[in-house]
Amino acid sequence: MPRKYQDNQLVAVYYATRRMSARFLGVVQKYDSGKYYVRYISGDRSMPCDRVFECHTKELREPYNAFIDEMQASQLQVYNNYVRNRVERSPHRHYANDDDRLAWASFAAKRILGSHFYRNFPVTQMVWRTDNVY
Repeated sequence: MPRKYQDNQLVAVYYATRRMSARFLGVVQKYDSGKYYVRYISGDRSMPCDRVFECHTKELREPYNAFIDEMQASQLQVYNNYVRNRVERSPHRHYANDDDRLAWASFAAKRILGSHFYRNFPVTQMVWRTDNVY
């Protein structure tokens, strides 16, 4: 059966399950058993590492320039919020994965600003449709 999207193709994702929904810019990693595996590139979520989402074809679209610009602005806002919170909070309030999230947010902001959509963060996790994502 022919594929609508090819590997390493940039896509707009409207991911939705019973537990969460997200809009983000992603890159198709592979296609298997009728599902696309899409790497999260930018959006409004903060992550401790790159995540690969299991998506249905109906959740993917061709990205248009306004969507890419919106996702770029969202990713930069995530990074700016992390830096601002880091500077403003007391040194005694430190959460376990804050360093991971700050490192990933910095990497993701640089990736989207330089249009290096195919660079991967060293740590990657799969997100299955039954998982909780925060």
